[in-house]
Amino acid sequence: MRQTLLLLLLSCGLLSVARAQEPKATVPECPSTATLDELIKAIDAAVTGPADKDRTCTRQLMLPDVRLTPMTKTPDGPLAPHILTLDEWIAAIQKRGHETLSEHQIKVKEEVYGSIAHLWSTYELQVTPDTKTVIRGINSIQAVYDGKRWRVYGILWQAETPATPIPEKYLP
Repeated sequence: MRQTLLLLLLSCGLLSVARAQEPKATVPECPSTATLDELIKAIDAAVTGPADKDRTCTRQLMLPDVRLTPMTKTPDGPLAPHILTLDEWIAAIQKRGHETLSEHQIKVKEEVYGSIAHLWSTYELQVTPDTKTVIRGINSIQAVYDGKRWRVYGILWQAETPATPIPEKYLP
């Protein structure tokens, strides 16, 4: 009986050592969003990088039912909101493959009341290698604070066009 118990304990010990030596899956370290300034930096980090990159941090940054809504041109001409879930946005971005996106908020106006915030933000987006063109526009970001961090409730954005240039008051 003692030999059986000793063998069982030894086996458990060896199993524990073997498990400890197994390679762990790499989990990306996501940026903090404890402040609104950190939230803006985290949004830039979530967009910036290869279009087909891991989106774990993007998912942590957003509420589960977030809506991402670009204003897009309709077939008959005017702009209209194109409402996307996070999964739909990720799928659309991933179609760009290995293109590198680089987004930076260049001016942000914050309005906060309690645990809700509205960020009116001017962005610049560059896509390479296909183009070196910088796309600018305005983000309307709604965020909520859960006592520890800010998370995105929704983002509505419109890219600048010759017909709708960004007004000076929204530029740095």
